[in-house]
Amino acid sequence: MKYYLVALLDKESGKAIENSTRHLIKKIKPKKKTAFYGIVLETIEDPDLFKLEEIIKDMAKPIRLFKIDVQGKLTYDENLKTIGLDVMNFGYVKSLSRNFNTMLSLHGFKVREESEVEEKESVQLVLYNGGITKDLNQHQNVLRKNAGIRYRVDRFELWKNFNFKKDSVVATIPLKDPNIISL
Repeated sequence: MKYYLVALLDKESGKAIENSTRHLIKKIKPKKKTAFYGIVLETIEDPDLFKLEEIIKDMAKPIRLFKIDVQGKLTYDENLKTIGLDVMNFGYVKSLSRNFNTMLSLHGFKVREESEVEEKESVQLVLYNGGITKDLNQHQNVLRKNAGIRYRVDRFELWKNFNFKKDSVVATIPLKDPNIISL
């Protein structure tokens, strides 16, 4: 069974994306709408969940909340069969993905090939699940109302399947908030 490590947007950013993309449901008629908006960092096959969760928590300790720039152009991801928005300036996200890929493969987990992570030319913020139903090129700028807003990622989650139901969440790993002083 495949598990997915996903970086999720906080509630405020999720509401902003939802308000901007609400009109798309009638136009492109996706198979499933997501309950969460996030970026898939890694896919892991048949892991030992206890060991996996511990490694991800250890790796996520120094990671702070971060922001992403999202472009308003819809894209389709062949591997995950999802419809989403392109993330601009995705260097930090790609770096996180590469770090998780390397560390998990060193610990003996079955993850994507390193070359697949390196050659990925874009990162997608997932909006809908399912195949292409309408021509996505017709919808050039989906985020007209919220153009230029940076969206905040506040946690990582480990999902056991990609059906966007709340029961598919195996573990939630919150990221460190730099504005809160901890002892």
